[in-house]
Amino acid sequence: MSKALKVWSKFSVTKKDGSVLNLRTVEVPLDASVMETVLQCYLQYFVVEENTFIAAKVPESEEAMEEITEFVLNSAGEEKPQVIVCCYDNDDDENIEVLGSSIMTLVRKSDPPLELEFKTKEMQKLMEIVDGLAEIYDEVKVFDLDPCFSDRGLLVCPDYRGLGIAQELLKVRRLICKEYGIPINGAWMTSYGTQKAAERDGWETVCELQYEDLEKKFNVTYSRNPPSTKFMIARIPL
Repeated sequence: MSKALKVWSKFSVTKKDGSVLNLRTVEVPLDASVMETVLQCYLQYFVVEENTFIAAKVPESEEAMEEITEFVLNSAGEEKPQVIVCCYDNDDDENIEVLGSSIMTLVRKSDPPLELEFKTKEMQKLMEIVDGLAEIYDEVKVFDLDPCFSDRGLLVCPDYRGLGIAQELLKVRRLICKEYGIPINGAWMTSYGTQKAAERDGWETVCELQYEDLEKKFNVTYSRNPPSTKFMIARIPL
């Protein structure tokens, strides 16, 4: 029998029709069978909708989409990416329906430089944007964090949006950081959904960049919906 998944939280949400869903968030190892579904949802719902991926034209290239997994699940150090899945509370650990997910990677100052070589121009452009944003605002330097968690993406499947699942996943990020003794968790919030969810959970905007300006800097086209990306942080009392 496989080891039981770690449960981070249990909560209930009410749909517009009045029905109540009892949900939980669980930590999923990379070798779990549900990881295939997590990655499918990531490609289908996150990559094709997230403004940075769109600007780099990643969804327009089959080859670039095939290279995404390397970016999402990479880690320079020994720690594996932290994958949290929101599912029904009555799902057993072997049969999980993915309603949403959060992926972060633990980063330490002692880690060797991350070396990712992508063949497609779309993924190369994506990394140019990612690196450029890190130069503009780097929470590791600002708050002298060691270690810290680097965001790899947060998504909620379309049928379950507007129920507070994104906010719950952000709350779990706080819990994870507390367990690791990390006082700050930050991420670029690029959509209205994540920006609003973060605001509801008490995250602060510490840097805001207009997509119009980023278009000129990186020679790309953003959807401008919303008009800006915000680097938002949660302060975690230890």
